[in-house]
Amino acid sequence: MKLFKTLALIALASCCAATLNAQTKVYITGSTAYRSAVHTAILHIYDTTPTPVSFGYTGTSFGGASQAIFEGTIGGVSTNIYTSWSGSEAGIQTVADPNPATTVNFLPDSTTVSPSPGSGSAPTGTDPHKPLVAMSDTFQSTSQFNSTFNGVTYNALLEADGTSSGHGSPVGVVPFKWCASAGASFANITSQLCRSLYNAGKLPLALFTGSSADETSVVIALGRNPDSGTRLTAFAESGIGALSGVKQFEPLDSAAAQVTSPSSTITKFVNWPAETINGVPVSTFNSGYSSGGNLSKAMRAVTSDPVTIQIGAGTKSYAASIVTRVGYLGTSDADPNLLSGSGPALGTELSYNGVSLGNVNGDYNTVTALTEGKYTFWGFEHLLYNSGIDTTVKGVADKLATQLHDTDAVVKLSSMKVTRATDGANVTANYATP
Repeated sequence: MKLFKTLALIALASCCAATLNAQTKVYITGSTAYRSAVHTAILHIYDTTPTPVSFGYTGTSFGGASQAIFEGTIGGVSTNIYTSWSGSEAGIQTVADPNPATTVNFLPDSTTVSPSPGSGSAPTGTDPHKPLVAMSDTFQSTSQFNSTFNGVTYNALLEADGTSSGHGSPVGVVPFKWCASAGASFANITSQLCRSLYNAGKLPLALFTGSSADETSVVIALGRNPDSGTRLTAFAESGIGALSGVKQFEPLDSAAAQVTSPSSTITKFVNWPAETINGVPVSTFNSGYSSGGNLSKAMRAVTSDPVTIQIGAGTKSYAASIVTRVGYLGTSDADPNLLSGSGPALGTELSYNGVSLGNVNGDYNTVTALTEGKYTFWGFEHLLYNSGIDTTVKGVADKLATQLHDTDAVVKLSSMKVTRATDGANVTANYATP
C-alpha cells in the first residue's frame, strides 16, 4: 500500500511538473495589411512581469516584418507566438484546410530574440507548422475557400469570441487606398475606371484627366495575387467582383528580375506570368505581388526612359513621363512606403469616387470621411480559427482579439458610425436615423 501511494505521488508530481513546464505555441498567419497592428497587440497581451516579452523578426521593420517570433508568459504560462503573413486568402485556405500537412513556414525557436524593442533581420524561417489562427481582411463567405473548392472541402472558421471582459471578432476596420506612381497628372479614380482598368490592364490617360492631349499616354494596372484580402476588398468595393480574373502587369528590372525595392529601376512591364499558389492555378495576367509591402515599393521605383510594356506577344516602348502606375494598398503599406519620406519618387494617394482618406500615416480613428461613411474603400478585420482549436491556443487568440478590438486595431469599431453587411456591400449608418 505504501509503495502504491509513493508511486502515485511520484506520478502526480511528474504530472504537475509537466503542467508547469508546458509551453503554449500559437501560430498565426493571414493578412499582410494588418500585420503591424497584430504585432503591436501581441506585445501588449504578454505579462509585464517577471520579464518583458522578447521578440525577433525578419527584415528591418517590426511592423512590416513578414515573420516574427515572441517569447514570454501570458497569464503566467510560458507562451510562444509565431506569425507568418501570407495574405488573407492564403490564411483562410491554410487554417480551413482539414489536411494537417497544409502548413506555413515560420521562424524556428532557435531564432535569436532579445528584450524589447527586439531584434530584426532574422533569416526567413522555414519551420513548417499548421496554423490554427488566421487574420483576414474579408469574411470567409467572400473567400473561395468557404466550402468545396478545387477538390478540397474547407472547414467553416469561427470568429474569435474574445475574452469574458472584452470583445471578439471582427476586431476592427482596415482602410485601403488607391494610389498612383510619382508624377501622376490625376488625383481621383472612380469605381468605373477601376473596373475598366483592371479588365483591360491599361487605359489611355485621357480617361482619367479628360484632356485630349493625354490620349497617347497610358495608365497601367498593378496589384496583388488572389491570396490577398486587399485585392478581394478592392475588387468587391469597386464592382470588379471579389473573385474576378483581371489583368495586372509585373514590373521587371534590366536583369528581368521582379522589382520589389524603391531603389530599383523598372525597364519593362510584362503580363504577370501564370503560376500556382498553394495548389491553386492562376492564369497569365491575373496574378500579382504576394505582399502589399513589395507592391508599395514597386509603385515607388523609378522607370527607365524609355520603358517597354508588353502588348500581346510583342512590346512597345514609351517615354517614362507618359506611363503611370495604379495600385491598391492597405494604409500600413501605402503610408510609409509610397506616400511618405524623402526622395523624388513619392507616389500619389488617389481620392476614390471623389473622396480622399488623407495621408495621416497612422491614426485613422478621427478621419470623419471614413468613420461617417463618405469614404467606402474599407473592410472589417477578422480573427478566425478552427472549431477544433486547442483550448489554450483559443484562450490566447481570444485575448489577442480583445486587445485588437478594444485598443490596437488600425481603426476601432467604436470609432465607426457606419457598417456594412459584407465585403463591398452598401455602407449604412449604425445609429438611429431620423
